Amino acid sequence: MKTYARILWAVAITALLGTGTSCKKMLDLRPENLTLSEEALKTPEDIQALLNSCYDEFANLMNGSVQNYHELLGENLSEPQNSAGSLYYTIFNRGTFSFRTADREYLDFYNCILRINTIFDNIDLIEGLPAEDKTRIMGEGHFLRAWCHWELVKLWAQPYGYTADNSHPGVPIRLKADKNIELRSSVGAVYNQVLSDLNTALGMLPEDNGNYANTDAAKALKAKVLFLMNDHVEAIKITSEIVSSSKYDFSDSLNRYTQGAPEEVIFQLISTSLNDNRAGAFINNYRSDNNPNPALKPSASFMKEVMDPLDRRSAFYEIKNEGKANQFFITHKFDGDVFNVPLLNFSDIALMHAESIVETGGDLSAAIAITDAIRKRAYDTNFVALNPTISNTALKAEIQKQRKLEFAFEGDWTQQLRRRGAAGETITIRQSPWDCPGMLIQFPMSERTAGFIFNEEGGCN
Repeated sequence: MKTYARILWAVAITALLGTGTSCKKMLDLRPENLTLSEEALKTPEDIQALLNSCYDEFANLMNGSVQNYHELLGENLSEPQNSAGSLYYTIFNRGTFSFRTADREYLDFYNCILRINTIFDNIDLIEGLPAEDKTRIMGEGHFLRAWCHWELVKLWAQPYGYTADNSHPGVPIRLKADKNIELRSSVGAVYNQVLSDLNTALGMLPEDNGNYANTDAAKALKAKVLFLMNDHVEAIKITSEIVSSSKYDFSDSLNRYTQGAPEEVIFQLISTSLNDNRAGAFINNYRSDNNPNPALKPSASFMKEVMDPLDRRSAFYEIKNEGKANQFFITHKFDGDVFNVPLLNFSDIALMHAESIVETGGDLSAAIAITDAIRKRAYDTNFVALNPTISNTALKAEIQKQRKLEFAFEGDWTQQLRRRGAAGETITIRQSPWDCPGMLIQFPMSERTAGFIFNEEGGCN
């Protein structure tokens, strides 16, 4: 939508589209084949390979696996089939008992953190590593360590703001390359560490970095963290930099989950082939063009909101067996063999910017322009602009509606509901309070050590 850029902000893309000249593929070193020993880290190539393995592990987690858990806890999916004690079924029904938990994701995030800490402990020992490469590698490490801790605290703890001082239990913070027992830090401490790592990354990352993290990626991630903290004053400072940077714009495409839409991309996981597909958990669980009965399906309540015949996004959804007892719904959003996963994108940043404008009492015309740009993309010839005298309350509701429709099944909406609940709104999620015990994933049994506090059991009944 280049007209929007000429009116308000301009566009460009980061170098995250598979054309980097100095970066290796994320699969150069498989995590399962990695030996974390000083003997294995002698050359610049060794330390780069270890960093690549961190990206690889992170990508295997953020390929839809983690996002699906957020969606299952939320309101946009129908109940999955209870096949062989399905973990998805248990999470959807908010089971909090520890023998049915997301062990792999929890342990793999910490495995990624362990590798990053190993890089930090050994990088000064690497002979022949150029100073600029050392700085870049350190920056990428801090970026990934921040993101891993943030993903962990979002699933295994109540959100920021649940207590006034954020002293409620979070997750262990791991800053050393060891496997010593660590107890849960407070949510406030975890968020402080995440922001500290991101601030360090911002001082070290280059502006361009191939398929890997750069300064804009760190800015976008920091903005998302601050927004989820309801710190709109600080969030808007960063979102302002991005939307006014003349680098990005809204894509003409309605679906970012393709190999295209480059003008939206700030940071994405690159898929190069069926053997290097970073969208596997999206495709395997939602894809409906070659699967008559996908594991994950939209809920009836969500379909009531999205099936607007004037909204082109409604084409992503279909009713099966309409009017019959076995009626169900599918989404075509993730149909395809291979596509990239845009974890950080311009539409998300722009909508955060618009909502933060409303929250901080800023110029509503800028928030309206952003919201209308997204609505115009969706409604095309049926587009009707928002009333320029729209109230703050109505505008915020419209911004939140567009967010729900834009990022459906991407793991975003449940987090937004919990954020709003922590800010004081009366929020229920499938007829249960936003902060009921079942909204948290239970810790794996491997954490059952003296002093470690497990999450409360009891679901959301």
